[in-house]
Amino acid sequence: MADSVTRTISTVICFMASAVAWCAPSISDEQLFELSLSELGNISVMGAAVRNLNLTTTPYTNNPHKLSNYQLTSFTEVVDSKTIEARGLKNVVEVVQSMVGVLSGESPSEPYSFSTRGFSRNSINVLYDGISMGMSTLNMRPQNTFNLERVEFVKGASALSGEEGAAGGTVNIITKKPIINQPTTLDALAIVGSYNSLSSNLAYATSPTVSSAYRLDVNHNASDGWVSDTPSESLNMTSGAVFTPQENLKLSMSLNYLEDNLPSYWGTPLVPASIASEPNTSVVSAKNDKVIDEALRFVNYNVSDNQISSASLWSRFDINLKLASNSALDASFYQYHADRTWKNAETYNYDTTTSLVQRDRLLIDHERYIRGASLAFNQTFVQNGYTHKLALKYENSVNDFTRTVGFDLNAADFYNIDAVSLTNPSSGTFGNYDTRYDKQTRIMDSLIFDYRIIVNDKLSVNAAIKHEHILFDRQYIQFDGAIRQRKTLDKTFDQQRYNVGVAYELSPEHNLFAQYSFSHDPIEEDLKFFYDLSNFTPSDVVQYEMGIKSDFNSKRTQSTLVIYDLEKKQTVQETLGSAFTQNIQNSQGLELALKHEINEKLLIGGNLAYTDAQYGNYYDADTGNDVSNNTPINVPTSMLSTWLNYKHAFNLPLEFGVGINRVDKRYSDSSNLIELKPYQLINIFAAYELKDYRVGFSVHNLTDEIYAPWSDAYYPNQVALGAPRTYEVSLRARF
Repeated sequence: MADSVTRTISTVICFMASAVAWCAPSISDEQLFELSLSELGNISVMGAAVRNLNLTTTPYTNNPHKLSNYQLTSFTEVVDSKTIEARGLKNVVEVVQSMVGVLSGESPSEPYSFSTRGFSRNSINVLYDGISMGMSTLNMRPQNTFNLERVEFVKGASALSGEEGAAGGTVNIITKKPIINQPTTLDALAIVGSYNSLSSNLAYATSPTVSSAYRLDVNHNASDGWVSDTPSESLNMTSGAVFTPQENLKLSMSLNYLEDNLPSYWGTPLVPASIASEPNTSVVSAKNDKVIDEALRFVNYNVSDNQISSASLWSRFDINLKLASNSALDASFYQYHADRTWKNAETYNYDTTTSLVQRDRLLIDHERYIRGASLAFNQTFVQNGYTHKLALKYENSVNDFTRTVGFDLNAADFYNIDAVSLTNPSSGTFGNYDTRYDKQTRIMDSLIFDYRIIVNDKLSVNAAIKHEHILFDRQYIQFDGAIRQRKTLDKTFDQQRYNVGVAYELSPEHNLFAQYSFSHDPIEEDLKFFYDLSNFTPSDVVQYEMGIKSDFNSKRTQSTLVIYDLEKKQTVQETLGSAFTQNIQNSQGLELALKHEINEKLLIGGNLAYTDAQYGNYYDADTGNDVSNNTPINVPTSMLSTWLNYKHAFNLPLEFGVGINRVDKRYSDSSNLIELKPYQLINIFAAYELKDYRVGFSVHNLTDEIYAPWSDAYYPNQVALGAPRTYEVSLRARF
């Protein structure tokens, strides 16, 4: 790993010095001017733990007309870098989970997945600076937050966001960019925490001329892990350069690298209550009378030579050209490469006959290449007394993915290799394995038309349609080298997505909006529903959404209220020759967020999400069961979060904060036989902030609650527990 790090640092240094590399993030014109020079030199995060709802912010995601959140006919949730730092959110997963009605979990098989509005896993798309990384379960990593400007979440179905879109929504991870006319700054952040956790962060930004700027952010994290023998380490570097050779032209480049080795904790086995030395019934309720044994909370059942690692590199180049005061042309070119490896004993099944834990072995290697280009045109014009905004975009992307799978063909059922003690497992080694591979290529050409008309100073209407031409080629190679025909797909799809929305300003303080969307889940997500892929057809997703955004009480109070109805229909074929039926999954719900400034020192904020989600007529292809009318996996009925922030305590630059997060019960399987119990987490912090320094202290999971935040349906006999109480001390300095 050291050689890889050295090579990467050298690459970044050479790139920053020459500024001629083929790469860069897209950056909106608004960002270049949203901060004054004095603000850039002294950015305070005091009070930011109570999250601003960012109604006046211009979201990057799904927003070609560059409207403020208040003006949009939908609502995009934004968590900016100030709140990220104030709350001590260390990775993207923690940021997304801080949003309204979003649940996540640390399943190492898919680090990490999200659940919202009744949908989860690959029904939530993840973008990196607006570009899709592919299926979230195969590509999402718990990358750090020091390098980020913000994280955005467009909930529900959408016509425009992120290549194929997704039923549950789209997360967009947005990195920090160089800013022209920014004073030269050097930022450093160090965080020391429980279990020998250390985070080292350094950022350098400069604008040496009136037409150029550069930025480099480096983050390194390491920890021994709270479960025994689960060390982890990551290195994340983002770099960028921006040039304005003439007033109407901007050129941007970036090179971003991530390398990680994740904790090897795959969960704690469920055991009969009769044999547990410290049975806990407040975490899991199973109909087979199995429980969590608290005595096993810190025990690791993985092999000693385990591996959960990845390395990825983004490169990008953007051109932004203002054709006139009312029109612009933007072009982007990008490339992404990632390697990922899993080599573990993943499943832990307690055998009541032998009183031992049976372990498997599974090796998986991923290699993904993404390359693409886009061209976008925007124009604003006035005709017949109405203001019109037009956006056109063409994008071509090629996504190549190869997966190697390895396990021992000579072992019983291919998987069960050995059995170890429940209370004192010997680690052992991975051992021998055989391999097979499958590969797929997706080539997509898409054309987007987005139109907005401002009828008057109160009413606006927005309509968008996206046409996708997708060439999808998937091959499944068996261990003997033969292609399994029923798992192979070579087909072209032409499909559309569209939405129409309206916004009406009830008053200068309250804006009402409503939207209808028609979309699809990603093809890769829907493939599992077909026994024979030659009969595959994509799913259909429909969402109705309406809400109100408010910024009132002399700007001291902000609130958003959204209600929605979301339904996905997917044709399924249970077995070869079986009849084709239609799976239905739907949800209805409410999302409420509030921020209120009680006085100049005391702020309170919070959010509430209520979700009524269920399967209709539904066949679970993963288990082979009819689960009609059941509740989907990892979907709580309600989630509640509250933050209280007291700043300038004792008339000093001192602040205190407390956050409380409550999650209702969830089911860990589609048959609803195993229930994860409700839990409540309390986090507290204190910080002392001067102009260029900030010292912070925080405690996460103050009450040391034992809980299970997430279930991986592919591991039904074990549960991954959440982290215990942990402490952190941080120091940020700016020079």
